[in-house]
Amino acid sequence: MVHSDYKEMIPARALSALDAAEARALDQHLSGCAECRMELQEWEATAAAMALSANPLEPSPEVRERILTEVRKDVSPQVIPFRSTTRNIWSSFGSLGAMAAVVTMAALIVGLIIMWRQNQAAQANLAELQRQLETTRKEVERQNEFFQLVNSPGTRMVELAGNNRAVGATAKLAYDTSGRAMLIANRLPSVPQGKEYQLWFIVEGRPPMPGKSFAPDNSGSAMMKDLVPEMARGKAVFALTLEPAGGVNAPTGDMYLATGL
Repeated sequence: MVHSDYKEMIPARALSALDAAEARALDQHLSGCAECRMELQEWEATAAAMALSANPLEPSPEVRERILTEVRKDVSPQVIPFRSTTRNIWSSFGSLGAMAAVVTMAALIVGLIIMWRQNQAAQANLAELQRQLETTRKEVERQNEFFQLVNSPGTRMVELAGNNRAVGATAKLAYDTSGRAMLIANRLPSVPQGKEYQLWFIVEGRPPMPGKSFAPDNSGSAMMKDLVPEMARGKAVFALTLEPAGGVNAPTGDMYLATGL
């Protein structure tokens, strides 16, 4: 297995849902991977917090009475002769203890059923939490990569502002001397099905040069990597238009953001 396979096993390990072979394989990997050990600790803390936050439920009086009625049917009446010996006294207590154990076991079964139902809901919540955590982790990684590019020697950064079609929308484009570029956009209007935003590099006296296309998420945010053409690394206008998904070679749609607005 590769590193990503072990990372996918970590949430299941935090829930004790791995079989013995998977657990042994993951343990061997954890012994040499500090990153996965830290991630397992985070998942175990999350699972523990969710378990502690669950409110325990008691069986209803009707359920408890039904259990006791069934137990009484199964336990035949016994006449316990009174004897003065210590052994018979303890034997009587043992019979009563057996009855109590049966009742307790039945109540535990009912409680386990209730807990199982709660766990189903908890697992759904945990899956959603995992999805949100993974989304946040990827966003942090992209932000860190962008900041590293911005802080590299010779890197330039320009800002794109939205026009009346994208009021409040903004974007930042950073690129280094080799043309390696990253764009971060926020508050972009949602795009119709089959459409994406496309980046353009506009140099005076030349047709607009196409960049990559992308679609924002539900919050209007997006991050994209691209390569700025050499002739556009000096003085150029950068713009975003709405185009067919996958991009086009020449702009056909309306402009939404650009530098210099």
